[in-house]
Amino acid sequence: MIMSKKKLDKREVDIESLDPPEERRDYLKTVGALVAGLVVGGAAGWLGKPAERVEVPGATVTAPGATETVTKTVMTTPPPVTVTATPPLPKAKFPEIPPPGTKIIHGMDAAYPPFTEIDPTGKAVGFDVEVVDWIAKKYGWEIEHKPWEWAAIVTALLAGDLDFVASGMTHTPSRAEKVWYTIPYYTYIHHILVPVEETRTKEELLNSGEYISCQLGATSDEWAEKLLEEGYNFKKLALDSYELAFEAVLDGRAVGVLSDSAFTGPYFKERPDVAAKFKELCTVGGYFSYAYATRPEDYGLRNALNLGLEEIMASPYWDELRDKWGV
Repeated sequence: MIMSKKKLDKREVDIESLDPPEERRDYLKTVGALVAGLVVGGAAGWLGKPAERVEVPGATVTAPGATETVTKTVMTTPPPVTVTATPPLPKAKFPEIPPPGTKIIHGMDAAYPPFTEIDPTGKAVGFDVEVVDWIAKKYGWEIEHKPWEWAAIVTALLAGDLDFVASGMTHTPSRAEKVWYTIPYYTYIHHILVPVEETRTKEELLNSGEYISCQLGATSDEWAEKLLEEGYNFKKLALDSYELAFEAVLDGRAVGVLSDSAFTGPYFKERPDVAAKFKELCTVGGYFSYAYATRPEDYGLRNALNLGLEEIMASPYWDELRDKWGV
């Protein structure tokens, strides 16, 4: 006889010893019910066990029955990206090189000799005026030389009142955000000039609390602002022209003038009486360049001006004009 033993409730039971068969059947039912209960109870206990939290970067994941840290990559939908499109350029007035007979409006400063000015007869004269006339003749254009307040000349260009500016305009980062320039054609420096009897140093003058003159809207005006931002202690006297800025020193309204060599050199040649009363105290910044300003969208006109400048600068006439105007 094979004896089957089942350990149950820490007691050993001999199934074969149960007799009659009905007793063995009842016993097996009882054992089966107990085993089933244990299985169901264990499963319920496992399912009812408090879930352990697993921290996942960017997400929270709960894993029932987790017994160790789980690292997993959770793919999440990225936030929407806002793309700011660059607005299209306005419709160009001169998308191609203007044909012969086209009227082009040249914007200029009326009081910036020797580059541009209006003479006593009302005629536009100067180095830039003659260069522009030469380029216009090359293409057969009709040119109108139109004086404009310098501090507002870029606004006038963008508004369409002028077609380009050629008037000793410095290529600066702030202006280049609004207009597009041609190739440069002249370089210069900025400097501070004072009466010959002045004995103070640059530091003493710039911290005197007194007026230093410059031209309103010109790069000298920008340099005066930069010096003030750096902490120097003086007052800025911005006037409508460099000539007026020099006069302000001569009549005692300012102790010095912040000018640029592009104006000072030719001006002193023309006015040796004024030159004899001034001396250079110091230079300010590095070298700067003049160029013509155009609207960004007018690439046809800009290309024509570039080609014209390249051609005239390579010709003997360029040197003749420089000698004539002292630039």
